[in-house]
Amino acid sequence: MYSIIQGIPVSVDSPLSQEQISQLVSEMRKAWIWEGRSIGKIEINSIDEMLHVYIYEPPSVKVIPKI
Repeated sequence: MYSIIQGIPVSVDSPLSQEQISQLVSEMRKAWIWEGRSIGKIEINSIDEMLHVYIYEPPSVKVIPKI
C-alpha cells in the first residue's frame, strides 16, 4: 500500500491498521524534527514477526560552478 501521511510518502507492506501506521509516522516525524532532520519517504515492511521501518531523507542537490 502506498499513501501520503502528513505530507510524507509512505510505502507499507504489513498488516498494520491505517491508524497504527499514522501513529508510527507521526512518532518518527516528531523524532526527526527534534533532531533537525527532514523525512523524504518512509517504507514499513513486515518480515517474519519483525517490523522494519526505513526512513529516507529527501535528496539534496548542490550546484558547484566550473572553474
